[in-house]
Amino acid sequence: MITRLWHPTQRFSQSACALLVGAALLGLSGCSSKTVTPTTYMLPSSTPTQQYQQQMAITVSPVRIAGHLDSDGIVMQLNDIEVYQARQHLWAEGISQQLQQQLQQRLALNLPQSQVVSKGQPLQAELPVRDVRVQVTRFQGLTAGDALLTGQWQLLNGSGQLLNQQGFSISTPLEKDGYPALVRALGQSWEQLADDITLQVVQK
Repeated sequence: MITRLWHPTQRFSQSACALLVGAALLGLSGCSSKTVTPTTYMLPSSTPTQQYQQQMAITVSPVRIAGHLDSDGIVMQLNDIEVYQARQHLWAEGISQQLQQQLQQRLALNLPQSQVVSKGQPLQAELPVRDVRVQVTRFQGLTAGDALLTGQWQLLNGSGQLLNQQGFSISTPLEKDGYPALVRALGQSWEQLADDITLQVVQK
């Protein structure tokens, strides 16, 4: 259990393991009263390499997430049936809110001539309307050293008619060990999904 608190990929040196065991023994014996401050994370963002000139109004609905993701702790999938929510590595804001904000930002960058807003906000008149809805079932690290994103997205027109619906599964390798690398890999996966959705938006 100690290794799960320390490292998302469970790959660490013997010296690090010794330090962890020593810290755990101190904590159990009452010899250490130091409070560990949790580290909090925001999803990163980058500049897209492709932009489209379509003019449309795009609404982004709140991102629905699976129940095991609805917590402050970053989630690790330990095996086929076990997941672990970190106690010292937390999301700085609710992950559902972060995902919606990042999706809106990425779509706006990909489509600079379009209006991209949250669902329910006023829209510009006489623009074709597209509504983007995303459900996320996995947004977590794997002990093999990858970030996993899975779920389903839907694209609707302004009348609520379903134009497209697709499932997705995106795995991004971590560049190195640790929670910061996991958060960056999860961010890359989310941006890839946003780029894939953008392509479908401009084709519909």
